[in-house]
Amino acid sequence: MTETQRPPVQELPTAPAVPPPAGAGALLRRLFVRWGILPVLLLALIITFAVIEPRFIASANITNVARQLSFLGIVAIGQMLYLITRHYDLSNGACVALSSIVSATVMTSAAPGDPGTAILLGCLAGMAVGLVVGLVNALLIAVFRISAFMVTLGMASVASGAALMLSGGTPVVGLPPEFSRQFGTSMVLGVPFPTVVLLIALGAAYVFLNWTRVGRQAYAVGGNESAAFQSGVNVRRTLFTVMIIGSLLAALVGLILTARMSTGEANVGVQYPLMSIIAAVLGGVTLDGGEGRVSGVLMGALFLVLLSNGMDLIRVQSYVQQILLGALLVTALLVDRLRKRMRLA
Repeated sequence: MTETQRPPVQELPTAPAVPPPAGAGALLRRLFVRWGILPVLLLALIITFAVIEPRFIASANITNVARQLSFLGIVAIGQMLYLITRHYDLSNGACVALSSIVSATVMTSAAPGDPGTAILLGCLAGMAVGLVVGLVNALLIAVFRISAFMVTLGMASVASGAALMLSGGTPVVGLPPEFSRQFGTSMVLGVPFPTVVLLIALGAAYVFLNWTRVGRQAYAVGGNESAAFQSGVNVRRTLFTVMIIGSLLAALVGLILTARMSTGEANVGVQYPLMSIIAAVLGGVTLDGGEGRVSGVLMGALFLVLLSNGMDLIRVQSYVQQILLGALLVTALLVDRLRKRMRLA
């Protein structure tokens, strides 16, 4: 049989395309994979406390919640940057405390007749604390490849001890009144100044993670560090940048907390390592790295602040609140695992 007489080749039948799942169940599944159960919990929490305690939705309490959200929200953003690269930061609370003590000490001893210069030097000293903590963390984690858990835990002990040694275990008082008035209790267009700082930090973090090369590389490093390195990503530079920014944000919280309290405190910020991790995981930041959104972290921090505020208003005992925080952490880990399995499915 010649080539022209060859019978035509029959094409094999192709399988029909499977349409994506539709319906309310599929929609709920996609929403759960994207956001988890946080939006539902947040809405239920607001409704419950508003019904039980009318003061919960009073304007004075809303202002107080906004101010408290600022402190935890900024620390949680820094924690998110660590978690995106598949690392932890257990030193952020101690960094807050050391920044508070160092900045207050400098303000009370430098340029006593010039409050403006004293405030400037104190703020620079407080931010220098965050720079040093971030550099040490990044050096040990990125260069010497030591576990972030152990590095940041050790750094937390060092920073806490340094804060207690510098302060002698007592609050540092005598700060310039202008510092507290301008940065602790002032309002900008009806919004507390710390909340304005939070909004700026949120915008800067969004731009950094979505519009800069290093920010996008942070997701790649957290998703698969070896693959990112083989693709030409400078892993060390990425880790250094992310960890320094995270620690600088913790030091910034130390400054605005010092302004709010008008004193330097060595025991401030002890709750931030646990609460920032809970806020980040509740907000959709996976513990396996490579995933996280600023908006989710903000919602997670808001949920924790509202929960704590509401329980204080209805006079829930402090040890019960500790039990709830631990249960929330376990729940957040479980939800993170379920979301991952559903995403793979």
